[in-house]
Amino acid sequence: MKKSLKKILFTILTVFAVFFVVACGNKEDAKINKEEVLQKSVEANSNIKSGNKLVNAKIEVEGEGNVEFTIDTSIIKEPLAMKAIIEQKNENTQMTTYIKDGMVYATTGNNDWQKEALSENNAENFKDSLDASIEMNEILKDHLDKVTIKEERGNYIVSIDKDADFLKEFLNKEVSNIVGQNIDFDPKNATVEYVIDKETYFIKSSSFSVETKIQDKKLKIMTEVTLSNINSVEEITVPEEALNSNN
Repeated sequence: MKKSLKKILFTILTVFAVFFVVACGNKEDAKINKEEVLQKSVEANSNIKSGNKLVNAKIEVEGEGNVEFTIDTSIIKEPLAMKAIIEQKNENTQMTTYIKDGMVYATTGNNDWQKEALSENNAENFKDSLDASIEMNEILKDHLDKVTIKEERGNYIVSIDKDADFLKEFLNKEVSNIVGQNIDFDPKNATVEYVIDKETYFIKSSSFSVETKIQDKKLKIMTEVTLSNINSVEEITVPEEALNSNN
């Protein structure tokens, strides 16, 4: 698989893992105030201080097999500290990354640690990864006619109409911005489930599936995201061998 395509695919997985909080095909509960639910979710997720985020992602690429990742992350926002384990299953590769005290430490599993200073821009991006769904919630508030919310087992399930124009625009913009080039990302058959806890209004999980085409390759993309231990991660400790690395 070409490196440029790999970069684009990983970027798409990242965008979906961070931003996707919309779903398709549920029957709406007319008693639910959609704007109020979304606003309360924005407010709740703005107050997240720490948490764990597990992403399972898979892309089926026509003629080239699958790309599968798991991203297991623990984050404390202030002061920023993070541990992330990224594993590419089909290539049996794994990278462990720590962030603490303005430094980034990374290894591919052979105890050969690399470290460098963390830029301010990257620091803000990592902090936002726990509550990046706020941006999508704000967008949904402007398109309530396309949004459906129902109540199920103590949670709110949020959905939008398939192939909504504002969703296509959002996807194209986010993917193109991160990749650094314009990509015509034309999503089809999108199905997503976005779960908000009815009591806390924290996002609990989301799952997403869509079909598209990039660089003349047909793709099917699937991600599952689970958030846990919200505001309960108290300490992240960087290993001594990482701290003492001379690289």
